[in-house]
Amino acid sequence: MYNKIILLQIAIADCWWWWLLASLGAFLLGLLLGWWLWYKYRRRVTELEAEMDKLRADLTACGDKNKELEYKLEELRKADANLKIKLQNCEADKAILSNKLEAAGIALGATPGESYGVIFKSDNLQIVEGIGAKIEQVLKKAGITNWAQLANAKSDDLTRILEEAGPTYRIHDPATWPQQARLAQEGKWDELIALQKSLGSAGSMVEEGATPSKVEKMATKILGFSNNPEDLKIIEGIGPKIEQLLKDAGINTWTDLSMTSVQRLREVLDAGGESFRLANPGTWPRQAELAAAGKWGELSAYQDFLDGGVEPGA
Repeated sequence: MYNKIILLQIAIADCWWWWLLASLGAFLLGLLLGWWLWYKYRRRVTELEAEMDKLRADLTACGDKNKELEYKLEELRKADANLKIKLQNCEADKAILSNKLEAAGIALGATPGESYGVIFKSDNLQIVEGIGAKIEQVLKKAGITNWAQLANAKSDDLTRILEEAGPTYRIHDPATWPQQARLAQEGKWDELIALQKSLGSAGSMVEEGATPSKVEKMATKILGFSNNPEDLKIIEGIGPKIEQLLKDAGINTWTDLSMTSVQRLREVLDAGGESFRLANPGTWPRQAELAAAGKWGELSAYQDFLDGGVEPGA
């Protein structure tokens, strides 16, 4: 009996240790499982937070992009409005020019040979490159009053007339004047324009294309000036090549030219080479100022006063 009690106590004591070990194992297993679950949770939370930060950054970028696009849209709307205004102005200019052409008896699409012959009268000697308003008066006083008479005049006689008129006129070379007058008299306007584009402002031969066509410029004055502020060729003395030279130097508009000093213009011409150094830019800023202000009547009168783009006696 006593032995059974002892064995029972031993069995109970052994079960308690096993229960303690089992409980500790379960506790450790639960702790490990909890730590693993907590680790997965924290990692997921970190991933979600990073994803949220990225979404916030994307949202901010989208907002900035949206503002940028709204700004560009507003600029495009402004540009569209400006283009519509310009289109309306062009339509108005077209209507005005069409009326002027109709009044002059010129059909739209007419060739130069058809149009220039209507625009200019045969007593207009100023269409000849090298002849200004004052030289025209000198020639007419000498009995040369139209293209036909000028075409038949000899260069020596023209030189004598200029010399007798005074030292201001002696610097002009009339060698090409009869040829130009003959082309005008025969209605060969394309040939006359090509010839004038190869002449200097005084009517002497220079590098081809260095000066504009006198015929085209005078036709523009009669029918209406260009409304393009970047068209520097409306300035007496400026041709396509000089225009490009000025634009390469940053002088792109009438306003730019009007604000440029004569000294600066001479520097630009000198830098362009020998063929440009003969040009005299003394009146260009004044002409450009009148063009920029839209004072076409004053500009036309001033250009009539000029002699090849230069003030008489300058």
